[in-house]
Amino acid sequence: MFKKFLAGLAIGVASVVAVATPSFAAPTSPGVLSTINSTGGTSASDGLKIDVAFGNIQIGRNGAGQLYSDTRLPSAGTYGNVKNFPVVALSYGGSKKMIGSRSSANFVSWDSFTSESALTDSGRSGTVINHLTYGSGTSLVTADFTITYTYPQQYFNVKLDLISLGSDYSGGSHRLYWFADSYLGGSDEGFEFGGTTPGGQTVAGVYAADGSLIEAFRQVAGQNLDWFAGYYECPYDGPYTAVDCGATVAANGFTEALSAFPNTIATDTDELDNGFGVNSALSSAATDSMTFDLLFADCVATSPLPCADGALGTEAALPDTGVNAATAISLAVGALALVGLGVTLVLVRRRKQA
Repeated sequence: MFKKFLAGLAIGVASVVAVATPSFAAPTSPGVLSTINSTGGTSASDGLKIDVAFGNIQIGRNGAGQLYSDTRLPSAGTYGNVKNFPVVALSYGGSKKMIGSRSSANFVSWDSFTSESALTDSGRSGTVINHLTYGSGTSLVTADFTITYTYPQQYFNVKLDLISLGSDYSGGSHRLYWFADSYLGGSDEGFEFGGTTPGGQTVAGVYAADGSLIEAFRQVAGQNLDWFAGYYECPYDGPYTAVDCGATVAANGFTEALSAFPNTIATDTDELDNGFGVNSALSSAATDSMTFDLLFADCVATSPLPCADGALGTEAALPDTGVNAATAISLAVGALALVGLGVTLVLVRRRKQA
């Protein structure tokens, strides 16, 4: 009987997925602010509201913005105004260029973008793509920044694809980076953590001072990204020591040296204004890609590492008023996703007021 139920569920889910397949409109040029779940993010029970423009994101959750500044939305005309950055760091012919970094000796901003979006489930789920460009002719660099979210999950996927490099950069090398200035739950106070969850997931980020929620990167299958959780300027400023960044970093931060993040949190236990980020391997290929999940999850009576596992299995408890295949799947397997949540090993530190 149970097998028949699962078979029926699988058929039903497949039917829903077939109906809900997104259809992208023609790219908007110049790009515009796109929003997934525009009426959500106002309480703990209506998922995440995700605003995307110019390769930048803001996450609305439980009535508060999650990245600095919490009251600000990404701008379609100004790159980096919410302080999270998709970056292509280049080293070529004795020169360097940090395309999209916050600031450094060789920092340049992305010049422009076009945008596409495809929403399903009454606008509560979907995908947004920002096509980023820098330079022109032989200096042209293009990259795609893609956000994918399924309501009412407490996480979404981020993908950064290096599409093309102009001939000026031939023979050089590069890394892809993404990093953010955290503003957890609309508050600048919190702790940092990183490591492996009981379920075997690599995660790193921050959690609220009262332990109620986390904001974190999570590794996904097929990826081997480096990470840091420390002072928010570590990727692009310095010099700093392991106290702030988890490892010593020279002037202009990790990106200027095309260095990998240290896969450790900062060692200081004093309050600090913190952030977190990830990077790909050093590469000389003409194209490249990295993808990861960002978690913004409740941690009720749960420590940060097992909380990251729990974010996969608790979505079915949230109210659902539309068609959503992910919710049906979660009802069937949610209990299994919660196994092992009682185990935790976590390193933490405080952060100061901004």
